[in-house]
Amino acid sequence: MNIKRRTIAPPVPKFNLNEFETNPIEILPNEKQVEVTNCYSTMLDNNSDTSSDDNQEQNVDRKKLSAIVEEMKNQIFLLGLKEDLLKIALQLLQPDLLSELKQKKYTAIAIAIAGLIAAIKQTSIPLTQREILAKFSVPEKLIKKILLKIHNNYKLESVVQAFIKSISTNLGLNDRFINYCIQVFNKIQQKNLIQGEHENVIAAAIVKYSGDIIFASRGGILSTVIAQQAKCSIGTFKLFHKKIMENQYFTMQTLRSLS
Repeated sequence: MNIKRRTIAPPVPKFNLNEFETNPIEILPNEKQVEVTNCYSTMLDNNSDTSSDDNQEQNVDRKKLSAIVEEMKNQIFLLGLKEDLLKIALQLLQPDLLSELKQKKYTAIAIAIAGLIAAIKQTSIPLTQREILAKFSVPEKLIKKILLKIHNNYKLESVVQAFIKSISTNLGLNDRFINYCIQVFNKIQQKNLIQGEHENVIAAAIVKYSGDIIFASRGGILSTVIAQQAKCSIGTFKLFHKKIMENQYFTMQTLRSLS
């Protein structure tokens, strides 16, 4: 007797276009390179003064920022990390923070190391601060001082939104989906559902939550796909996703307000 074995096809990770029947989603190409130049050029522009009296100071700031970027690139190469980390680290070094680090003791290499450590913590890369410092001859006390300043100047929103954009773009989703996710993030903040979770984990859960709503008829977006792009474990971001889903008031209000 012949027994036919039926193969079970995995659920489609994306896309349900029913939400956008009148204006379909535009599929975007994957980002192959991180646009680092635009990132820190914007930082310089935001930190600049049009007064001619400050030209010399601006030139010093530009040179120091360029030195920080070069140091970060070297450190990323030596540590065997991906270049994506550079953009995340630069986003943490806001103009206000850089102005606080103008003293000579805050060298470019020290700021670069501290920025990378902060970025590594945000992305949950399995690399400890001690392992990083062991490769560079910079005083640990100085690094800790800079890390404290980064923490005090740190804005949750900018990093979470950066992760949402990165994950969504790499999945081929357009600005409309990203804006939807950011609206969901704002609602989550209003309900005080964030309690110390890492930013990439928060972003992954929001992309999953939003994708399951928008692409419901196609099975939503696979958790494995999101975890890979967010550089976190499935179990980690599912815990936060579960917290969102268990808050029935939040899910009902979100669906109504964002529909």
